[in-house]
Amino acid sequence: MPALTPANDLIRSRNVTASECYALLGKHPYHTPATIYDRLVSPWDYGHPEHTEAMSLGSYMEPYIAKYAAQTMGLKVRANPRTIEHKRVNLAATPDYYVLNEDMLLEIKLSGIMYGWNEDELHPWIEWQARAQMACANRSIVMVCALVGVRLYTVPVIRNMEKEERLLDAVETFMDTHVLPQVRPIEDDAPSSIIAVVGK
Repeated sequence: MPALTPANDLIRSRNVTASECYALLGKHPYHTPATIYDRLVSPWDYGHPEHTEAMSLGSYMEPYIAKYAAQTMGLKVRANPRTIEHKRVNLAATPDYYVLNEDMLLEIKLSGIMYGWNEDELHPWIEWQARAQMACANRSIVMVCALVGVRLYTVPVIRNMEKEERLLDAVETFMDTHVLPQVRPIEDDAPSSIIAVVGK
């Protein structure tokens, strides 16, 4: 994904993003409802997460992984420069690549974590990132292409409207319950309370 522009940053500043949305549904390794709240409500206090070497390597390697993955799968792709807002709820996504002439997106990952990867399933926060991308970009499939060590995993995530509605309900509930009235969520129990609301 190209560096985010000021226009992309502005869109992200008012929305839950695809990469953090799973924190509203379960335990995310990098985000919580409270950190999402802080980013949206108090950005001057939140600041920006530290840019790690792993993040720098991921950004550097992304176009090479994408090129190799597209060649391997016989696809033509185009890098996506813009953040897309969902039409109904405060959710935004910046897909890495559009697949030309297909109803498909490519999401590129570089991972040093060797466990939890196979051809049939993904870490849940990556699956739900892909689901948020499909919801915002109105696409039917995201092919997650992850370079793990020296192996490329290509895992399809197929759009599922029931799961998508669960995600959209979670975002809407989070905005209505916390962000709009400015009630900061409790770190430990916010995901389970939101799941209880969206699990109807």
